[in-house]
Amino acid sequence: MARTRKKSAGPSAMELRQRAVLGKLLSCLLPPETAARAAGELLEVFGSLSEVLVAPEKELLEIAGMSSPAVRLLGATAEAARETLEDQASGLRRVYDTESAASVLFPKLAGRKTEAVVLLLLDGQKRVIYNNIVCEGAISEVPMYIRKIVSLCIDHDAAFALLAHNHPSGQAMPSRNDVVVTRQVELALESVQVPLSDHLVFGSNGCFSFAASDAWNQGRMDMWDFQREQLEIARAMEREYLEKQGGRRDGF
Repeated sequence: MARTRKKSAGPSAMELRQRAVLGKLLSCLLPPETAARAAGELLEVFGSLSEVLVAPEKELLEIAGMSSPAVRLLGATAEAARETLEDQASGLRRVYDTESAASVLFPKLAGRKTEAVVLLLLDGQKRVIYNNIVCEGAISEVPMYIRKIVSLCIDHDAAFALLAHNHPSGQAMPSRNDVVVTRQVELALESVQVPLSDHLVFGSNGCFSFAASDAWNQGRMDMWDFQREQLEIARAMEREYLEKQGGRRDGF
């Protein structure tokens, strides 16, 4: 289905720059006038250069003047941009906060047309020891391989873990499934004493950080309070059993 054209009072300076860059890129395969018209229409329909680069091929071909080779060129450009960002981020070896985490994680997801989950592992000095995609899926949902995540934490002797995933055609606000899966991963990593420091969600409007969410942190405290209560109940049951057994620890 064709998208509704985005209405604007007039092109901004950024839009003019993006139109020029896109027109120059398309002119490698299209006649200059055709490339210029196609660039203007692409930006009018999709809204920005970044949205053009991640748009589905079928929708790009609906734009007047666009050809299959031109669409493939845009896809290759998105891949090149992603690799460039990742290469630049590789020099950042320590992660201290949400901003530095986003700088390392975003290049793995930039320009992707389907959802993917990235796992970032740090040592005790917050240095990056692993940063890679652990699962990919359809746009609507990504299966989360919790066992694989736990195994990677053990294999790399990680001190901290962070997750990130993208919403290619949506907002950065996490879905209900994102919240549930994040909690499941957090609980699983507790069993190997690796705290989940954050989970970042990248969308068309920016980045959402679970660690910076008041609601998430309140839920975390409620969960820890519940776990402490359950631990105290278990300890009380053990004491009661030992008293009945005369202090013996048989069966434990």
